[in-house]
Amino acid sequence: MAITIEQIMDQAQVYASAWSLVGGQFDQGNLLEQANLEKQVLLEMVIAFEDQAHTAGAQEAQIDLAKPLIEWHQNRLGNLGQLQKAVEGTQICLGVDDANPIVLQGAMLKGWRFALALAEQQFGKFPLQLAQNAPASDEEE
Repeated sequence: MAITIEQIMDQAQVYASAWSLVGGQFDQGNLLEQANLEKQVLLEMVIAFEDQAHTAGAQEAQIDLAKPLIEWHQNRLGNLGQLQKAVEGTQICLGVDDANPIVLQGAMLKGWRFALALAEQQFGKFPLQLAQNAPASDEEE
């Protein structure tokens, strides 16, 4: 269950009330122990709240890192798919020798498509996925 600031403030009030009774006319010798228990509950709530905040921040940072990587991977797979659709007679310049392009025809075209299919298979499914978590309901504990 997620801890809210309101819950922390409520517990702070419980702790303050318990502490205010220590040594008073209603103290039967056990209110210091009770106040310390309420203080411990408050401390645990604050720690849990901090953990929630850090976890949420870490998740956002991971998403910010993952999104461009996933998009890059999808773009590369899309590029491979487009390159595989090359038709007979397509000229390919790989930047090494633009004056003498490779002409895809016959066995060269088949080899081109086979090599790109292998490259696509090597990329495979990207190892990261973004999943949207369902918001936690108040009924869960």
